[in-house]
Parts: sequence; structure tokens; C-alpha cells
Amino acid sequence: MLSNYKRSWITAGSVAALLFTAITVKAQKKQLRPVDYVDPMVGTAPMLDKEHLGNNPAPNEDLYYGSVNPAAKVPDPNGTLQLGPVSSFDGCCYHVRGSGYRYDDGSIMGFTHFNAQYSRDNYLLFMPTVGSITTDPGTIQHPFIGYRSTKDTLQEKASAGYYTVMLTKYGIKAELTATKNCGVHRYTFPATKQANVLIDLSNSRPEATDASVSIIDKRTIEGYQNTGRTKIYFRAVFSKDFVLSGTWKNEIITANSLSASGTPVGAYVTFNTTNGEQVLIKVGTSKISIEDAASNLQQEIPGMDFESVHQQAVTQWNDVLSHIAVDGGADFDRKNFYTSMYHLTEGPAYAGGWQGGAFCTPWTVRIFMRGRDWYNERLENRDKNNLGSRWVWSGEFWGIGSAWAPLGMYKRGFKNFDLPEIYAKLREEAMTGGGAIGDAYRKYGYVPIGVVNNCINHSLGLAYSDHVLAEYARELGKTDDYKMFSERSKNYKNVYNASVGFFMPRHADGSWLLIDPYDVHAESIFREGNAWNYLFYVMGDIPGLVDLLGGPKSFSAKLDTMFNKPMPKTAFPLRDVTGFLNLYAHGNEVYRHIPYLYNYSGQPWKTQAIVREIQKTLYRPTPSGMCGMDDYGQQSGWYVSSAMGFYHVDNLTGYCDIGSPLFPKVTINLDGSEPGKFEIIAHSVSEKNKYIQSATLNGKPLNVPRFHHNDIIAGGSLIFEMGPEPNYKWGIDMSAEN
Repeated sequence: MLSNYKRSWITAGSVAALLFTAITVKAQKKQLRPVDYVDPMVGTAPMLDKEHLGNNPAPNEDLYYGSVNPAAKVPDPNGTLQLGPVSSFDGCCYHVRGSGYRYDDGSIMGFTHFNAQYSRDNYLLFMPTVGSITTDPGTIQHPFIGYRSTKDTLQEKASAGYYTVMLTKYGIKAELTATKNCGVHRYTFPATKQANVLIDLSNSRPEATDASVSIIDKRTIEGYQNTGRTKIYFRAVFSKDFVLSGTWKNEIITANSLSASGTPVGAYVTFNTTNGEQVLIKVGTSKISIEDAASNLQQEIPGMDFESVHQQAVTQWNDVLSHIAVDGGADFDRKNFYTSMYHLTEGPAYAGGWQGGAFCTPWTVRIFMRGRDWYNERLENRDKNNLGSRWVWSGEFWGIGSAWAPLGMYKRGFKNFDLPEIYAKLREEAMTGGGAIGDAYRKYGYVPIGVVNNCINHSLGLAYSDHVLAEYARELGKTDDYKMFSERSKNYKNVYNASVGFFMPRHADGSWLLIDPYDVHAESIFREGNAWNYLFYVMGDIPGLVDLLGGPKSFSAKLDTMFNKPMPKTAFPLRDVTGFLNLYAHGNEVYRHIPYLYNYSGQPWKTQAIVREIQKTLYRPTPSGMCGMDDYGQQSGWYVSSAMGFYHVDNLTGYCDIGSPLFPKVTINLDGSEPGKFEIIAHSVSEKNKYIQSATLNGKPLNVPRFHHNDIIAGGSLIFEMGPEPNYKWGIDMSAEN
């Protein structure tokens, strides 16, 4: 019954999306502002196309989805508030409700002020209701039990800085908007003497370990919620006096109580409302104190004007989205583009957290969205020598350390790094650190089975980290170190088994464990992947990988098989790995460079064709329009970058590898003391004209399928001539740099 129930909501949502698209297309006489194309509902439901699921879902599991929340928020890198709906916290271990919300759940549990993607950070739940007070939220399986409500999918919408839904159980229209630290709720009630707002401080993720709530007067409530991970203070001010109020603890409701503390606790207020009467709540938050929350509220929302706050958010969003402007193209593509840009502003990377190992993030796009001036200021004032444990040689989640980040930024023109000091720290770790994994790697030249579960991606990742250190050494003129680390960076070849043609696990004695290359692994052998996709996880030595696989023709043939052979029905699936285009898994971040690898084997037209197919099939402006977890904009970032015409195969280098531009014109607006622009123009581009016939960079012929980030900084233009058939002579020699 549950699956049928979910399907009914998906069907309704699909109809709604089609109707909305039809109305929008008919109404548009001219191109709208960038902000008008944003739809935060994209990525809130799983993609259901069987050919893209890779045999998922496994028995008794849900499909993964974009794990995004359609919350109201602003693009402030110093703000973390996201005021949005939550439907359930079930499935927290596997991120099947990573943001706390899924479009296909069919009901709303409440509205939390903080929402993140990795099954955490859902705090401060408010919920409007009608009728008697209940403290039990109920479940998605039984939405009429507890305080949760069913929803009208046709009236559920989101835009930049705004979210709204009709709670059909109560006949309440809920609307949300936000500032950097504050949220505004607007609830439109029916005629009733029991119009309630619940503040449930026990219903959070992670689970609250302590909380406190105090009713200050007939319009003000304040308190805090502590989850062990984060302590959030809040001050909530209502637009109308409540006629009744109280608190609860351990499900015992105490009318007229003015405070409660411990856990589980909450508070409620009740109003008399006429039909269509609106009750507003503005909520200030802080991670410092209640006084700071009150101060944030006074500074950011001094009045009680919902529309003013909403329009302020819209203006902020349009300013950020206008940093990269597209001209022409279909509404479908512009909606995908600006919604993806919107998702790129989420998470630590937008806030300047580029020190970490977000290797798969398209940093060129991130930088020009945020602005080079902002990154330079952050470097000078905060991160110049903040080494700590942020930049490491040893493998992190994917096996690649974060050592590439400062050098990658340095190569993009950010010179405020003390490279000798950074390199000295990284070199010491590479020679003696990394724990048992590092010791094994140095001893054997690979990470054997038994040292760590996902031994292959650590073997490949540490070889890449050695490549990074070789580049540091070259930059610093350390010839001996460059030679040593260059040799060590070839260690990836030690886990290549020529008899089967894949990277395979090895024991410490050198013997092999041969596994099915189609089976997808969670943490054993590979981290969220299989032998097919990890075969191309060698970004630091692509010419060496081409030779290892038998040369350019054999390398291209292997890619051909990946992109054209269906996943066997017997292959073991993994919920994390979706968005398949035959054997290629686009839904997981570490493989998204693979479509661009034809550029390195002399067949760039195949990259152009595959990239365009992915753009058109695996990205859609609908709730189910993401083929996997967005991972704070990494999946969305691929689309933004690729639609502009490029992506990074090796983020360290700053090179932009060319694919197939989607729009007739993209303008990157550059900041700085002398603002300029860089234009990417694709003459005659269309659905059929996806192949590059020729290209010029700043008026000079460009005969290789890549250019550098620094070419953009200088301003100018990249111009493509597009056609319906491949030009088998353009861009076929990557070594022929201009």
C-alpha cells in the first residue's frame, strides 16, 4: 500500500510539473531574470527510469534522490539557516531522506529552520495545526495520526527564497521565507478557535539531548535545542496575541505553563482566527546565545513584513545568479542551469570551505559565482596559513587527500599561500604519516586487502596524492622530490590486473582477488563503486592510463563499452550509486570526469555526444530531476559547468576540458578593480548541432579540447562553431597545446 500511496503523489506531481511548464512556456514572451528560472523542488524525489537505476533499489530499500530540501534561504556564505519542510527522518543511515524531506512522501511533519543533505542538521521544528494539541508527529505510513498533515502537491511550490504548501488535513496554507539567520512563517488559517502553532524541540535530527523553551509574553517565545552536534538558540515573535499557550514534557501537556526544559519538550500557542486570516512568525536564530538570536532578529527583520523579506531574498539570489548569464536556449535548459547554480550555493564549499577534499566540485564555476575578490579576502584574513588537518596527503572518503586544494587554487591565480610551508607538512605526512594505510602503501606500493575495506580507491587515491606532491615539488624547484613523487604516483599500476583489464584487490603477498567488475560495492574493495567506474579513477596520469589500457584506440574502446553496454541484471546494486548511462554511473560524484576522457584518446567528438546526452537525459527541471545525491552542489555543478562547455578532469591543474556547450552565449561577469567579462559563444548550437567544428580563444585558433582557468580571468572570448556531424580533425591531439 505504501508504494502505491507514494506513486499516487509522484503521478500528481508529474502532472503538476507538466501543467506548470505548459503555462510558463505559453506565458513567456521574453527571457526572464535568472532568479525566475530557479525551482528548488528539483531533486526532492528519486528518478524512476529503470534504465538509469543500476538494478536499484535493493530489496526492502528506497531509492536515493537528490537529498536536497526546497527550503527558503539566501545566498550568504556566512549564513546557515534554511527554513523548509520535513516529511520524515527515517532512513538516516543511508540518506534516503538525507534532507529530512522527500516530495513523494505525501505528508509534511513540520518546518525546520536548519536542513542539510547528509541526514543531519534538522533543527527547530514548527508546525501549524487546527484542533486539539498532540505531541506525536505520526508517520508517513499513517499521515492522519499525529500532528503531521497530508499535502496538496498541486499547491506545493518553491522558488529562490520562498516555499509554500497547502496542509490539507487542516486547511492551512503555509509560506516560508528567510534571511541569513532568521526565518519568517506565514500561515493562512481557516475560521477556527483552535488555530495552533507547535514548537517541537524533541523532534530533530540528530535527536535532541537537551532543550528549553520559555513563553515570554503573549507574542514571544524563546529557548534552545541541543543535539550534541549543535546548540541552536532562538527567539520567535508572533504577529498576533495568542489566546492560549502551554508546554509539554514527556508527552504530558501542561496548559498555561510558561517554560519547560530537558527532553522531550515543546510548546504550543493557540489563536482564534477568521477564514483566511494570516498569522506571521519571525524567528531569529544563533549558535551563540538567545540574546544574539534576538539581535539577529532585530537587525535582519525589524518589522513583520513577509513580502519585504521575500523580495529581499529574491534580489540577493538574482545578484548571485547574474554572475554567470546565459542567452538563448530552451526554457527547459535555462531552468536546469539556474536551478543548478542555485544548488551550487549550498554547503561548505560555497562558504569558502575549499580547503577540504571536494575534488569533484567544479571550482572554476564556484569561484566566479562567489567572486575572486571574496576568495582573496578570505585567504588574506583567515586561511593563509591555517594548515591544521585540512590539507592532507592521506586518503579521505574517496582515497584522495585534500593536498590538491591549495595548489589548485594557486594555479588559478590565488597566490596568497605559503607553498613551502604547506609542502613541508604534506611531504612529512607522505613520507611517514597516513597511519596503517600510509605504512602499507609505502611498503607494498599499494594498499593490500585487510588494511582498509576499500583498498582500491585508497591505492588509487594515494597515487594521485603523490602526483599532487610531485607538482608542488616542481612548482618549488625541488627536482629530487619531483622525481621521487612522480615515480610513486605511478603506483596505481600495481593494482591493475592485465588478465582481466581492471584494477583488482591484492593481498600483501602479491596474489590477486578477482571480483565481478559489474558488482557495486559500498565499502569493501571499492568505495561506492565497481571496477568499471574505478578503472578511470586516475586523473593525475591520464596518458599513463591510456598506455596501460593498450593505447588510444583500446582506451576509447573501453570507454565505448562503458557508455554503450547495459548493466547486467545480475549485477549487485548499491543505493548510493545511481544515474546510470549503461555502465557509467553519473549519480555518484567521483566518476563525472569520465565522459571527458575521450579528449585524451583523440576522439573528442565522443565526449561531445556523451556530455550532451547526459545534459538532456539525467538533468530535468522536475522534482525527480536529479539522478543521485547532489552532495552540496557537486552533481548540479557538473551541469552548470558542462552546459557552459567545459569541466575539470583534474581539478589540480586548473584546466577546463571542453565538452559540448549548451547555450548560444554564456557571459561570466568578472569582479575586481577593473571588472570585465568572458564570453563563451556557440554559433549555430542546437539540439542537433552538438559537435564542435572549430574554436577560437581570444581570436586565435584553439586546436586542443581544453583551455585554462586563467584564460577566463584575463577576459575575452571562447567561440565555438557547432554542427550536426563530428569534425574528426578538431581537437584530436591533446599534446598540441597552443
